[in-house]
Amino acid sequence: MPGLMHFLFIAAMVIQTNTLVLRTGYRIDVDGSVKVDAGRVLFRSGGALYSVAQEDVDLDATRAAGVPISVRDEKAGKLRVSPEEKQRLIKELEQNHNGTAAAALELPPGPSAQERAAATQDEWTWKRAARAYEEAIRQAQENLDLLRNKATAIRAHISGLLGLGYTPNQFSYDTTLLHNLEEQIPQAEMELQRAQRAYDQFKDDARRQGVPPGYLR
Repeated sequence: MPGLMHFLFIAAMVIQTNTLVLRTGYRIDVDGSVKVDAGRVLFRSGGALYSVAQEDVDLDATRAAGVPISVRDEKAGKLRVSPEEKQRLIKELEQNHNGTAAAALELPPGPSAQERAAATQDEWTWKRAARAYEEAIRQAQENLDLLRNKATAIRAHISGLLGLGYTPNQFSYDTTLLHNLEEQIPQAEMELQRAQRAYDQFKDDARRQGVPPGYLR
């Protein structure tokens, strides 16, 4: 019994929370608090006592799930529980040490290696598709900018020739070139709009299929 009492009074961490969060993301409803002690996490759920390895629990997320959050050290001679509660804990621990283990907690299995590999492949498939749409938009914008810049330069050239006293028939080539460029600009603007529209549709389709936003970056 002295060894058992020592076990009860060693330093322990208690987290006031109604939710235990595992590292897999699985959440378990608990009865008000969890206790971290000697590498194990003890808690009650539905009145039953459970115990899981501390390494399987996300303590930070568990703390964040509790309002209010209370973390305290319980040292020898300062365990603030009623005599009845102390006797109940001693009885439960005696049962566990005599071979009656706490109720087994069935944890959901994590993803297999094949599932993780498939998820990674799926992510990169979406990333490559998103980058292809983005590249199409960039190229369409570059083409439009090139046409606009050439047209602006030729207009400036023609204006300079007129200022020098040249007649239009003396720079007919420049006039024809400017006309051709101006005819191409509306088509280039349409191509840019189409590329942007296709990308927007792609993102909308991805959202409808539940694709994580990070896959499209």
